[in-house]
Amino acid sequence: MTTPIHDILIIGAGPAGLAVAARLREPTPSAVFTDAEHNRYQWIQKHSGRMNLRARGCGARRSKCSAVNGRKYGNGNDDTTGLDIQVLDSSGPGWLHSWMANFAALGISHLRSPMFFHPCPRDRDGLLAFAQENGRCGECVEIENCVGKSMSKHRRKKKVAQGLEIGTVRGNKGAALEIDERDRKDYFTPSAEVFGDYCSDVVGRYGLEDLVEEAQVASIDFGSDYDLRHEDEAKRLFKVTTTDGIIRFAKVVVLAIGAGGKPNMPRELSAAEKEGACHSTQLPKQVFLAPRMMQKILRRAPTAVMIVGGGLTAAQIANQCIENGVSHVFMVLRSALKLKPFDIDLDWMGKFQNVQKAAFWSADSDEERLEMLLTARNGGSIPPRYFKKLQAHVANRSLSIHIHTTILNQTWDNRRKSWSIETDPPIVDLPREIDYIYYATGVRPDADCLPFLSPLREKFPIEVKGGLPCLTQDLAWAKDVPLFVAGRLAGLRIGPDCGNLEGARAGAERISWAVEDVLEGWRPHGGEDADDEYHRLCQRVGSVNMYESLDGFE
Repeated sequence: MTTPIHDILIIGAGPAGLAVAARLREPTPSAVFTDAEHNRYQWIQKHSGRMNLRARGCGARRSKCSAVNGRKYGNGNDDTTGLDIQVLDSSGPGWLHSWMANFAALGISHLRSPMFFHPCPRDRDGLLAFAQENGRCGECVEIENCVGKSMSKHRRKKKVAQGLEIGTVRGNKGAALEIDERDRKDYFTPSAEVFGDYCSDVVGRYGLEDLVEEAQVASIDFGSDYDLRHEDEAKRLFKVTTTDGIIRFAKVVVLAIGAGGKPNMPRELSAAEKEGACHSTQLPKQVFLAPRMMQKILRRAPTAVMIVGGGLTAAQIANQCIENGVSHVFMVLRSALKLKPFDIDLDWMGKFQNVQKAAFWSADSDEERLEMLLTARNGGSIPPRYFKKLQAHVANRSLSIHIHTTILNQTWDNRRKSWSIETDPPIVDLPREIDYIYYATGVRPDADCLPFLSPLREKFPIEVKGGLPCLTQDLAWAKDVPLFVAGRLAGLRIGPDCGNLEGARAGAERISWAVEDVLEGWRPHGGEDADDEYHRLCQRVGSVNMYESLDGFE
């Protein structure tokens, strides 16, 4: 039996993977980059025939692009592009399986992101339109402290020159209100159900239902020992092996696995200690509260939990613990508690975001970009809406938050099934026995720790800065290695929004341009026939004859 060769193999069925798959099948995507950005950056200019551009100063689009057309590469599945796409995900057989499992484990009712953050390439306002069309706007919640009165650029410069303070977000003097009142409709956050249903609509619209297969990748190789002869030219393929021993070949591989690193843990836990502690990434794979804790709660015995971390996940775990009956939760964090509506600063999202992105893309080195990325994200933070929940728990004496606090010693008593913890500075009312510790300390991106990339690292080594690979501007591993990276691992090219839904869509746009270039090399010699060339040129200049689509109908 001949092993099939996929055009594109996507590893990861999360939002970033879905954004790439949808973009590859979308003939008329909404604009992501402006005219000014197109003129400034060579890595956008070289793909100028394959994108829409936002005209400066207005909402108009100049349509230039098309979906990646796989029919001319000799593949014949049923979708409109003809691309043979396969998706592998270790968490489950469907799209967003891990994403939704996290939402369920942490009891997340609403997303953190605004309405225009979503994986659909067709329409920036697609999620908002979906909620309005289906009468579900009532399930969306306004994001507070984002929208304010807009200030003209001239007036802003004048105030800065005079040394006057520009309007700030309440409770955060460093963050300027750059979101115009006319954009208020965008700054609502959808419920998990609305977002999930919208993603299902996107999956159905692009015919992506049967693409995801549950499998864990063991290795990815790209080399000449399994080259094919194609019109007298050697065509190198990716050889992707999964843990079940199955081998798949692909012309292009897209890595969309999120951070791709190990959980941040203060120290490794022993086998016995894992009975009383876990990292937040483990929660979807286990019951939220240990059975022995549930038994204590049912007996109305006092229970105590410690959460290490000060970001949104820590807040969600604290809220979930208390709602499940835990008597007291101690939340400890090394720094101050930071309140932000989003995981990045507002100036990366408002009307002056192009200034920030221009500075990032124009940086002289990856070290400089890494510094800008870390500054913009600035560690974990909690949105004001969730902080109100924490304040209510503090008022009820079921939660205490300890800033600038670290754990000095922790000892697990395997007989009593509890922890003895010493902190610096000491927590006055800390009980002698802590039932469980949750580490909500995040995951640090680290391309060097991914074992399945070992063959690529050996054959095609690239630089890694702060755990992030130094990719090409097309988000490829190297110039002649068409392994593309989406999500947080693409941070040095995308920017601080690399890990959220907006970064996923921007990454998908850039990857789709490059994929067409790669697949172009697989076309038979002789090029397009006259009709293909005619239609391609007509589309480029916007003069397609709409009546030609009726040809062949009686």
